[in-house]
Amino acid sequence: MPRGNTSASSRFSVAKGWRRNVAFTLAILVLLLGAAYAMRCTLLLNIARVVLSRNAELLAQERKDGVTISFSSTPTTWVKPMKNLMNPIWLPIQTEGVNYFTFAAPANLLRSFSERSNPSSLYYQAWVGGYVTKRSDGSLPADLPMWASKVTALDQRSWLSAMGDPMPVADFGTAVAVGNIAVDHHDLQLWHGAMQSHSDLSDRPRGPLATLLGMPPKSTWPNGIRAFHDVTLDGYFVCWSDPKLKISVVIYAVAAVFERAERASGVIDDNPQTIKNDLLNLMKSARVETVK
Repeated sequence: MPRGNTSASSRFSVAKGWRRNVAFTLAILVLLLGAAYAMRCTLLLNIARVVLSRNAELLAQERKDGVTISFSSTPTTWVKPMKNLMNPIWLPIQTEGVNYFTFAAPANLLRSFSERSNPSSLYYQAWVGGYVTKRSDGSLPADLPMWASKVTALDQRSWLSAMGDPMPVADFGTAVAVGNIAVDHHDLQLWHGAMQSHSDLSDRPRGPLATLLGMPPKSTWPNGIRAFHDVTLDGYFVCWSDPKLKISVVIYAVAAVFERAERASGVIDDNPQTIKNDLLNLMKSARVETVK
């Protein structure tokens, strides 16, 4: 009898131990799932970057272009550069290519939206990138600044449409030469221009792109800010062609100038002037690399 009681007691102890271990494991899993949910924006951005970089059509286009673009000194406060195949977007001008771009990351791991979507951030609607463009007929553009404005405007309208803007706007003004800058061992003319457009801020984010960037709750928006409000995208760019590869390259950086509706004095948020050095330094870090 005592021996039987000992056996039952042992089984009870073992079962109790299992329950304790299972409960502990479940608690850890819940914590991990909670952390993953809290960090979902950062995780989604990293997953999207990997998936896009392995897209078969994009890789084929890079081989066709013969080069890719990287940024050697992207700050930790910006996302690691991403890629997008531009062929459907540039179809109206019979051009193929890839867009390589980066923007400000979420302010911390728990933030569910990037600083690019935060109207209270200096990096609101700011991004830096590079286009590799290849005309279908093998020709090179005679007016490179005009060419840069065309590919950029098509990109912006497509982006806004994908973000849910019902009336995308992207009207590029005349670019002005403002000096020289060294990019990828080229001493290049630096151009400054402005585009009248819309913010991609939305109070009803839908679709994969809006989900990827995340949106701050409308209750946190500054007074006077509304979805898809008017902005002036103030930016800089350089451009050059490679006759051997029959490609043209555009390296660009932009940020938003906008006015809040409640500001009767007409004072505007002029973020480009505040973060100008950040933008230009990122442009300078661009590298054009041969596809191996």
